[in-house]
Amino acid sequence: MGTNLLKHLSLLPPIVSVVLGLALLVANPVTLQGLSNQLFDQYQRWHPRSYVDAPVRIVDIDEESLARLGQWPWPRTRLAELVKKLNAAGAAAIGFDVVFAEPDRTSPRAMLDLWAPDDPIRNALAKLPDNDAVFAESLAGAGAVLGFAERGDGKAAQTPAGTISATLLAPETYPFRYVTSGELAERWLHRFNNPLLPLPALAKAAAGVGALSFVPDTDGVVRRVPLVFQLAGDPIPSLVAEVLRVAQGEKNYFLKTDAKDAGLAEIRIGQFIIPTTPQGEMWVHFSHAAPNRYLPAWKVLAGEIPNALLEGQILLVGSSAQGLMDLRFSPFGQLIPGVEVHAQALEQILSKQTLQ
Repeated sequence: MGTNLLKHLSLLPPIVSVVLGLALLVANPVTLQGLSNQLFDQYQRWHPRSYVDAPVRIVDIDEESLARLGQWPWPRTRLAELVKKLNAAGAAAIGFDVVFAEPDRTSPRAMLDLWAPDDPIRNALAKLPDNDAVFAESLAGAGAVLGFAERGDGKAAQTPAGTISATLLAPETYPFRYVTSGELAERWLHRFNNPLLPLPALAKAAAGVGALSFVPDTDGVVRRVPLVFQLAGDPIPSLVAEVLRVAQGEKNYFLKTDAKDAGLAEIRIGQFIIPTTPQGEMWVHFSHAAPNRYLPAWKVLAGEIPNALLEGQILLVGSSAQGLMDLRFSPFGQLIPGVEVHAQALEQILSKQTLQ
C-alpha cells in the first residue's frame, strides 16, 4: 500500500506542471509568447548564424552616399543609372526596399509648374524626358522587383474596397502563379487591407512587385519574415520571395499545408524549399554585422565596384542612413536597417540554413 502511494505521488509533479502550463496558456498566452520570444533571442545571442558569403548584397544608400550625391529622394534618373549599371554587371535580380508611390517631383514638367520660367526655357524643359519614364525604361528587362507596403497613415486606399482587381496587383496581371498542395492557406496569411503601391508605369516595367512589410512581435523585435501575404483574398509575395523567384527565372510558387486547419507548412520557390509558420513566415537566424554584405551606392555609381562583385548576385537597394528611419530591432537588442533583414533572410535560404 505504501509503495503504491509513493508511486502515485511521484506522478503528481509532472501532472501539476502540465496543468499549470495549460492554465498559463489559456489564461495569459501573451505572457507565454513573451517568454518564448526571450528564450528564442537568448539562443540567437548564444549561437548567432555564422555569416556565409551567399550571393546577396545590399546596395546601400548610406550616409556617405547622401553626403556625396544629395539628400533623399534622389531623382529617378539617378536610380535609372544605378539600375543600368547593376544590370550591365550581370545582376541576378535587383530588389528595391523602397516604395515609388508618387511621381518624381524633380521631373522637368514638375519643375515647370514650380519655376514658371519664360517661354524659351519652358519649351526646352518640356522636351526633356520625364524622370519616371527614364526609370521605367531602365527597369524593363533588368530583373527588377519593386516594393509595396501597408499604409500606416490612416489615408484611404488608392483603390476603393472591392475594386482591387483594377490595380496592378490583380491576379490577372501577376507575373507568377501560386500552386497549392493541401488546404488553401489564404485565410492564415497576414492580410494587406490598404496597400501603398508603386506607380503603374514603374510596376508594369518591373519583373515583379513584393511586399516590404514585417510583422514584428509586441516588443517591436523582428524575428520572422513573411514570404507570402494575402491581398483581397489572393496570395501575394514579399520582396524576399519575389527577388528569389525572379533570380531563378521561375514562374510558380508552391504552397504546402500539412493538415486541415493547420495553416502553411512550407513554400517552394524554384530549387529552394523553405519551412514556414502557419502564417507563411520564415524564422530568421541572424548573424552579426558583416562588412561584405554592403556596397555603398555612391561607389557603384562611380564605377568603383568591380563587376565581379555584382555578377550573379541578388542586389537589394536600400538604406542604412539613420535619417531615413528604416531601422528595426533584432533579437540581439540592436537596431539594424530593414533592408538587412531582407538580406539575412535571403542568405539563410540560399545557404539552406533555415530554422524550424
